[in-house]
Amino acid sequence: MNNVDTGKQNSLYQALKLKREQERTSQSDKSVSDMMDTLALDDTQRTKVLSPARLISKRFFRNKLALVGLCLLIFMFMFAFAGPIFYPYSQTQIFYKYDYLIVDYASATERTEYVLYQIPGSPDIRSTVVNRFNAYIADMKSAELDVMSVVAADDMEYTIEKLGDKVYLFSQNSMDQIGMFYKDSEIAHYDRLLGGFDWIGEEFSDDFQRAAIRAIDAGNESFIYSGTRYQVARLRNLFVITLPGVALDLYDITPGEDFIEIIEENLTAGSFEYNGKMYSIDDKGAGAYAVMEEGGKLQAYIASTYVFNAFDVSTAFSDEFRRNALFALYESESFTADGNTYSINTVDNDIFIKDATGQDFATLSIYAIRRYTGQDTLYLDFKYTVTEIIEDMIENSIYETEFTYALHRIDENGNYVYNDDGSPVYEETDIQISRKNTGEFVLTCAQITYLIDIFSEPNSNNLFGTDGDGMDILARMMYGGRVSLLVGFIVVFIEILIGVILGGISGFFGGPIDSLIMRIADIFYCVPGYPILIIMGALFDKLRMDAYQRLMWMMVILGVLGWAGIARLVRGQILSLREQEFMHAQEATGMKYRRRIFRHLVPNVMPQLIVTATMGVGSVIIYESTLSFLGLGVKHPLATWGTMVNSVTSSSEALIRYSYIWLPVGFLICLTVVAFNFVGDGLRDAFDPKMKQ
Repeated sequence: MNNVDTGKQNSLYQALKLKREQERTSQSDKSVSDMMDTLALDDTQRTKVLSPARLISKRFFRNKLALVGLCLLIFMFMFAFAGPIFYPYSQTQIFYKYDYLIVDYASATERTEYVLYQIPGSPDIRSTVVNRFNAYIADMKSAELDVMSVVAADDMEYTIEKLGDKVYLFSQNSMDQIGMFYKDSEIAHYDRLLGGFDWIGEEFSDDFQRAAIRAIDAGNESFIYSGTRYQVARLRNLFVITLPGVALDLYDITPGEDFIEIIEENLTAGSFEYNGKMYSIDDKGAGAYAVMEEGGKLQAYIASTYVFNAFDVSTAFSDEFRRNALFALYESESFTADGNTYSINTVDNDIFIKDATGQDFATLSIYAIRRYTGQDTLYLDFKYTVTEIIEDMIENSIYETEFTYALHRIDENGNYVYNDDGSPVYEETDIQISRKNTGEFVLTCAQITYLIDIFSEPNSNNLFGTDGDGMDILARMMYGGRVSLLVGFIVVFIEILIGVILGGISGFFGGPIDSLIMRIADIFYCVPGYPILIIMGALFDKLRMDAYQRLMWMMVILGVLGWAGIARLVRGQILSLREQEFMHAQEATGMKYRRRIFRHLVPNVMPQLIVTATMGVGSVIIYESTLSFLGLGVKHPLATWGTMVNSVTSSSEALIRYSYIWLPVGFLICLTVVAFNFVGDGLRDAFDPKMKQ
């Protein structure tokens, strides 16, 4: 009985033991399974999953605002750098259009200045003399002279003759010097040291010179040569030879016995007539006078205020035609020019020029009526009409009037319209005439004109319209984005480069080096950025610097002015890192200073630098846009977002009227800056070591 009970108990005990083992095995398998699903904190697999790079990435991409900012930046970079590749227009391409516009159609002036036509074979005359011709004419008119002789700036004598109303002949008088007249005059100066004569007038003969030198060497106060006594006066080493009284030295010419008395009587007059010839006296100074005989006159120019108008607008007048026509007005009724014969006919004070067949070829007028571009292609009937209106305006003191005239029609593409038979199509056009204070009459009318398409509103060709220079706004927004983004990145790169180097050295070495670098940083903190840039902008304008060079210098200046903050950040981080155990270990191994700073310390500061740089790019873009807006940054035609906004700030009305220009640009600036700030905030949170998973 006992044995049976004991056997049952052992069986039950074995069963319970087996059951417990099975449960433990089951729990163990479950634990292993759970362990496969959930790794321990010190598990290597877990360490691999939660590596710093992946941890930062998970934290960054968990931030929704950071993702929005990243997407915006990707869009902006694609817009600025990839967009121009596919967009058909460049940033400087100018667009044109045909449109009705009140334009200056023609101008009319009464010709009051004389136009000179040079006569073939005429002598060369200095331009200063020719330019004074109108002044000579004014003097003749005020003195009511028909002939006037003048001695011009080139010491030549000229004669101006009035051939008729509005036509004058300009001639050069030929002069021949026939001798010298002396009156109590200095003949020459003799320098004993140099052994040479300085003659006042004409040079005397060698015999005279030897006689003078003998008298000077002997110490005589006078000497006689050829029956004439000459005086010698000493001034230190200079001897003055004078001729007292009067004397005449002629060159193989003897006009008459009393010729010397006539000269003496007309010394102040400057010219006189003797035995039917004209003579001139030219004062050479020191009592010496050159006596000249006037010869013939050499015709140089014929001048007139007449305007030549052709009956055929395709006719071009040569100078030979104009010159011969002016001579023929008062010499004959016909002339030859360019191998053709022409005749002159006057009807009621109107002068007509006919060709050999008797057809009207040209007419003379006192008004120069030309297209406003200067082309003489207006029809003669139009010129007659305008002349009558101008004369009426002058007579009645009218300064503005209007008339209607049939002008050649222009279609919407700027082309002249013709009938099927090739004849031009005319349409009545209202033309306004305005009289200016300068005496010019300006004719304006509305016409189809090929002009720059400025401030065009958005259309199918220009999706955002055009600016004040006729350039596509969307294209300039793309290229302007390139410049603004590049400026932001390059300036921040320069700031980081300078700041990391100086901040790393300052924080690692400390002591006097730290104090010196930080004081320099304090100075740069105190430097006023905008005044410096205003001065530099004025200097760049003075130097007329190229737009790209100006951009480079602006980026360098901005980078140099902004490194102090980066240097302080790096210095502060390195001060806390240099006492860490790993730095002591590096020092114990004998690692060089440069390697310890830039291989171990600076990389530990990079997370903070990345965050600072990301958020600084937006600030630099705002800074650059502000400078360009103020006209201190990049200059036209290089596009930036700031210059585009500045182009429509001339008045409050322009801001409202052309809001389609600056609103998209301002939106892009705000969008870019906000995107950089979002990304910067996301990186700051991702790099924060206290951030929980």
